[in-house]
Amino acid sequence: MREFTPLAVVLGAFLSVVFGVSNAYLALKAGMTVSASIPAAVGALALFSLLHRKGGVKEGNIVQTIASAGESLAAALAFTLPAFFVVNLNFHTYAVGFITLIGGAIGVLAGIAFRDTLVEDESLPFPEGRACAVVLKSRETGGGVRVLFGAILGGLVKALQSVGLLAPSFEKSLFGKVLAADLSPAILGAGAIIGLRTSLMVAAGGVIGWWVFMPFYEGNPMEVWNKYVRFIGAGAVLVGGIYEFLKVILNLLRKLKRGRVWGVLFLAVILGGTAGAIIPELGVVAGVLGGVLGVLFAYVSGSTTAIVGSSSNPVSGMTIAALVVVSLLFKYAGVGDMASALAMASMVASSAAIAGDTVQDLKTGHIVGATPKWQYVGEFIGITVSFLLLTFVIGFLGEVFQFGSRELPAPQGVLIGTISEGIFKGTVDWGLIFVGGAIAVAVAMMGVPVLPVAVGLYLPIHLSGGLVLGALMARVLKREEERVLPSGLIAGDALTAILFALGMGFMGWRFGTPPDWTWGIAVLLLFVGMWVGWRFR
Repeated sequence: MREFTPLAVVLGAFLSVVFGVSNAYLALKAGMTVSASIPAAVGALALFSLLHRKGGVKEGNIVQTIASAGESLAAALAFTLPAFFVVNLNFHTYAVGFITLIGGAIGVLAGIAFRDTLVEDESLPFPEGRACAVVLKSRETGGGVRVLFGAILGGLVKALQSVGLLAPSFEKSLFGKVLAADLSPAILGAGAIIGLRTSLMVAAGGVIGWWVFMPFYEGNPMEVWNKYVRFIGAGAVLVGGIYEFLKVILNLLRKLKRGRVWGVLFLAVILGGTAGAIIPELGVVAGVLGGVLGVLFAYVSGSTTAIVGSSSNPVSGMTIAALVVVSLLFKYAGVGDMASALAMASMVASSAAIAGDTVQDLKTGHIVGATPKWQYVGEFIGITVSFLLLTFVIGFLGEVFQFGSRELPAPQGVLIGTISEGIFKGTVDWGLIFVGGAIAVAVAMMGVPVLPVAVGLYLPIHLSGGLVLGALMARVLKREEERVLPSGLIAGDALTAILFALGMGFMGWRFGTPPDWTWGIAVLLLFVGMWVGWRFR
């Protein structure tokens, strides 16, 4: 049976770019990512059909392996690259990209090392890995049309919002409280994917921040959020990341007795140290430390995705936890600076994101009988393609829209940069951080997942509202947590945003502000479009 074919590599690289752009844009827009494994598998079968080629299950598995690896690296880039712009560091965009590439390589190696203990453990659910295998075995290509339909719908609505014909958001005051929702197709699509339960947990964090804490401060809502509330959220995200790490660290310590793990640690130290020698701003010390932490958090990531899936992988929380610890160490031990700490964080984020994706892909391959070594090669191809193209795309979007703006909030990148700068300059309000941490502890004690609530506490409330709205639409249409059409919405939104970024950056496009009442038309158009896309084959 065909497996690692030239066509599979080309299609995988193509989908890596498409879904990589989508995931990067979603991370910059909402501070979250979704796994592209299932949409990539559907897209692989659809492209085989379009090319009048009946691709085999193993061949399709290589396509989705390459594609999902690329979009995972794109997420790590989108989480960390904006941080360097936020704190005005003179750090070349491709230097950051190269560091994430090294981190991605460490993540792949770690995923290989933990294959036998995670992938071959039949007691672990691997929800996305198993679902992806079902898609590949079914040879169902009708979903490819659904992805395309979603992309057209998302692109159309985004274009109408960009030219000033439809409102991109809804915002009202209800009994003195802010009620808002981002109406971009990417946010609504993400809400449909993660489902109503998770969306409500994110919204609960938003309600705590905007309805409970905000009245204690004076100023307009966005100013108060920027100065106070988001730092409470940062404390919650920090404690949430540490909590996720501690839950699985004991298992990792037991596995350190195995020679394969020590071998990966050795290679990670070599790779990290080499990256530090090549890029002086990173430095050898930070590079080595990033390699070690990259392997540690890779296991956390792999264990988490094995249980709850890649879309719930707490990469940002783990990255922030590593950043705070290392920043404090560098500041008081005098062995590094803010640039090296942020660069190290990029390596850790990439390793964690790629490791989670790798074990998920290996589980799919294990089920369909794929050859592991070809999947390893596919993972490296995916991260290389993503590094080369998406580093430029993310940097370009930042230049046009500005990281931290309403159009491109880049919440995780802004948070990472702000925390690191605050630690090194001594301006962090630890009181707010501790309040957020206390909220995270209380949430954990209630048995509720910490990171969704923490992320909602950190994000502007209109993003939480958009997620809930998208989840409600999917619930009403009885397609909650279905990934194919919503992934198309995200892709269409992202690609259209890049098109308008090119027009604004190179041709000076400028458009007016749409009337507020058009938010209803935007919601209706998206709802009807999703109904049509799910109703008809």
